[in-house]
Amino acid sequence: MRKVGVLVAVLMFFSSLCFAEVEKGIIDTIAKRIEFSGLLETGFKVESIGHKNISGRVEDSEIQLTTAALAIEAEVADWINVAVVPIFEVGEFYVDEGHVTLGPTESIPLYLKGGLMYYPFGKREEYTHFPDEPLVNLPFTMYFGEIWDPGAVVGFTKEIPGMGSLTLEGFVVYANVTDSDTRQVDTYGFNVCYNLEKGDYKFEIGASYTNNALDSTGYKMHRTGLEDYERADFWTLHTDRDIDAIATYGSIECGGCYLTAEYMGVVQPIREAISRSGELGARPRVWGVEVGTALENYVALPKPVEVMFRYEGSLDAQEIYEIPRNRYAIGANVGLHEYLTWSLAYAYNDYNEGYGGGDPTGHETNSSLFFTQLAIQF
Repeated sequence: MRKVGVLVAVLMFFSSLCFAEVEKGIIDTIAKRIEFSGLLETGFKVESIGHKNISGRVEDSEIQLTTAALAIEAEVADWINVAVVPIFEVGEFYVDEGHVTLGPTESIPLYLKGGLMYYPFGKREEYTHFPDEPLVNLPFTMYFGEIWDPGAVVGFTKEIPGMGSLTLEGFVVYANVTDSDTRQVDTYGFNVCYNLEKGDYKFEIGASYTNNALDSTGYKMHRTGLEDYERADFWTLHTDRDIDAIATYGSIECGGCYLTAEYMGVVQPIREAISRSGELGARPRVWGVEVGTALENYVALPKPVEVMFRYEGSLDAQEIYEIPRNRYAIGANVGLHEYLTWSLAYAYNDYNEGYGGGDPTGHETNSSLFFTQLAIQF
């Protein structure tokens, strides 16, 4: 019996070693194949708003955990990648992105991405170094051109030796078209982009097209908000036509300085929309220009500091997207730690008074906005 007990003990010992090896192998595989990244952002804003036909100014302030996101990316194979991004944003929890990417490989430069994602129409928040959180509607191009729904993107990137790279992308979006669960291809478009990078010099220029500008999240959010107001019938935009839109963009970066510029606009007037003159037939357009520099390249500082200035403008877009006519913003990003950034920003917004031929309800005429944010990214 003693020999049997010793034999059993030896077998259990070797079994535990084998299990430990298998477990270690699984952990090593997970470590090699799966990557986690996170983002926590807390913001505080103070806004002073002037209204038409209302004396004095309205003060508004808010502090929020604006964003809490965890990105999970898994490399299933060399040419198969999966990404899921659950996110908490100003009181809402949802899946921000969830998609599968096939390719590209060394022999085949094509790639196909399918799932819930943001589509390559313009650059939007990629072209600003300001906090772009929900408490502050910045940049304008995000509200005009951000398309977020299930769908697919097919792309092709060609490296040109010594001359940069060229990227071509096409996308289709599956949107709800009725109150039922039926979905169909409702929006499509393409994007073309040229990039050149040499040392610390980077250059980019590109253009995008979509057949349905009113599929943007900015327009949908504004329309949903109007449904909560008694004045919802004052502004009703229904069109059975797809509204074609284009975007152009470009950026230059050199020696710690950068310049970005972007324009978005519809191709033909929206017959059902009110223009700036108060007549039907609006052509909403938005644009933005931003310059910035890293001060540590010129001045000895204990922490890295980046300063930036941004101008944004719009035409026929205030009533559709609830954005001002002009915005002037100045800000700074301070790197307190490798993973911690403190941002400060001030923006002056100039609205069209009485948009659409005179509005007696007291719409904004101008506002001054101060915003600060702490962001932890890992």
